[in-house]
Amino acid sequence: MNGGRSVATRIDRLCAIDHDILGLLQVHRVLTTPQLITLTRRPERTVDYRLTRLRERSLVDRTRPYAASGSAPFYWWLTRAGARLVEGTSPAPGKGTPNPLFLRHTAAIAGLYVALFGVGPSVGLALNEWRRDEGAWEDWSGYQGTGRIRPDAYAEVHLDVDGQDGVAGAFVEVDFATMDQARLRAKVARHRSYCKDTVWWDRHPCCPALLLVTTSEARVNRFLAGVEKDRPRPSPYPSENPAHYDELVAACAAVASPEEAVVAPVWRQAVEDAPITLSQLLAPDVRQYRRVVAQVEAAERRHDEHRRRQLVHDLHRDAPALADAIGDNEEAAAVVRYLFAGPLAALNCRERWGLEHLDLVEQTASWWVQAKAGTGTPAPAPVLSAWRALYRECWTAQADMLLSGNEAVRCADPRLCQPAATLASGALVGDRDLQPGSPIDGRTVVDEAMAEHERRRSAAVARALKGLPLHRRLRTERADLDAAYDAEHLLVCPSCAVPCNGEEPPGRSYHALVCRCCGGALIRLVEAPMLPPPLAESLERIAARRTRLWGRR
Repeated sequence: MNGGRSVATRIDRLCAIDHDILGLLQVHRVLTTPQLITLTRRPERTVDYRLTRLRERSLVDRTRPYAASGSAPFYWWLTRAGARLVEGTSPAPGKGTPNPLFLRHTAAIAGLYVALFGVGPSVGLALNEWRRDEGAWEDWSGYQGTGRIRPDAYAEVHLDVDGQDGVAGAFVEVDFATMDQARLRAKVARHRSYCKDTVWWDRHPCCPALLLVTTSEARVNRFLAGVEKDRPRPSPYPSENPAHYDELVAACAAVASPEEAVVAPVWRQAVEDAPITLSQLLAPDVRQYRRVVAQVEAAERRHDEHRRRQLVHDLHRDAPALADAIGDNEEAAAVVRYLFAGPLAALNCRERWGLEHLDLVEQTASWWVQAKAGTGTPAPAPVLSAWRALYRECWTAQADMLLSGNEAVRCADPRLCQPAATLASGALVGDRDLQPGSPIDGRTVVDEAMAEHERRRSAAVARALKGLPLHRRLRTERADLDAAYDAEHLLVCPSCAVPCNGEEPPGRSYHALVCRCCGGALIRLVEAPMLPPPLAESLERIAARRTRLWGRR
């Protein structure tokens, strides 16, 4: 056809298969006729006919290289007009027929794609992604400096490993005995740096292997011997990087038969290894990737837990100032003091609570950093609302613990008086204070203590009256002596409100008396501050406050 014919004239009768063929040639640059038949899934006669039509329109061109035996297939590529039609831009001028070495090398790369596409599924390899030339090249900057890898292609396949779907990737190098061993070893060294710097972590779903497809077993052996010679000595210390990956480098001599590279046992990782299939080669790499992912996830969890603990520790350290900075919100300030400076301030309790309320901890810590910097930023409304909700949750849980009428409450355990009074005032107390060990019958304890006190008082008053002269004895009121004795010897526990007689028996040295219920120090009743109200009164106030908070249930 006339080369000057317009593009519109060339494409006036193009059909879907023509566009498919042009698109495949644009992606792979060079394809043989059998490769196009496999990729288009059309009969050979149809593909030959459409290629001839496209060549007549000067959209594609072909050549048949020399073959030592038999006849080689046609090699097809886009002309400048075909490239302009597919890509929408005019390519740079070039030679009419590509270099034979370029044709062979490019068609061999495409042959691997065609083999994975065509026969890969029959051996459990499903091609997921394929990039060639510049699309597969990568640059990076790591701890060891900058680096770059320039493979001929990148392939990514799905395969079944141990009953689970796995993903394996590989950088592919095609060698027709044109690269010397020094160049191949340099490629392996760059690949090792790529794996060591974990460049692949954010770029691929797994660490790509390096696969060399070459011409002969002799070249495979020389290549693998060089790989082993250049392999760094294993460190006696475990790697600190959880994403550390032992790179996979393998080779085969199936460059002339890419189908064998996909299905046949031709791959080796070392000179002395027995050949295995590509699926067998990639399966351990998938298992290693799973182990690495598990290690990284475990390291991330440990780091995240450490970060959470540190945030909770920082809030605990600044708990008083944090509670004051929250402002006039008494509920929010109360729960901050309760969690960080109160009975729950023990390390294990803080950390457990921090893990359960990470969002609130992070939001509070973020605001508190700004507040400490002197910005004057008030606590955000969501933070205050979350703390108020947490306060109501904690207070209600403690209130329900008392209102449930457990055995300690039924016994009117004196140890509950002070915690119940604190809870009734709206503050929070330690959960352990609301759950004393063995319940104590408060009424019995008080009755016994008062009976003992009255017995001792009666004896002491009788002795005092007996020691007075008759005229003074007649003028002394027994009630005054009782009051004087009570002021001197009637002690009380500030927390339990349990009385105790503090008179020392004759001949016994003084020792400090403690509460028989809680073990706290006793003080004289006349010097005691306001004692906690009776448990029943506090329970009524708690029930009323709970109703105000949540309404009637």
